[in-house]
Amino acid sequence: GMKRPQYVFRPNLNEPQHRRVWALLQQMPPAKRKEFLVQSILAAEQADRLEKSIRKVVREELQAVNITNAVPSSPPDDAIPTAAISFLDSL
Repeated sequence: GMKRPQYVFRPNLNEPQHRRVWALLQQMPPAKRKEFLVQSILAAEQADRLEKSIRKVVREELQAVNITNAVPSSPPDDAIPTAAISFLDSL
């Protein structure tokens, strides 16, 4: 019959994160390990999707804010009004 695909985790024990995961897996009964890996991978994938959609929303919000703020700012109070300048020019 068909062999079921297998995923084998071979930790690199020089890496602290791998050591930590290996320790956690060792503490679990073998039957629980598979479920744990499935849940962890799904959780990571959901977190990734959530982060992407949050970034998208934030980007859209920032763009909307930039559009409303794109109104030219009024000149500083000490600037000479355009009307006064054209009056001086007409002299």
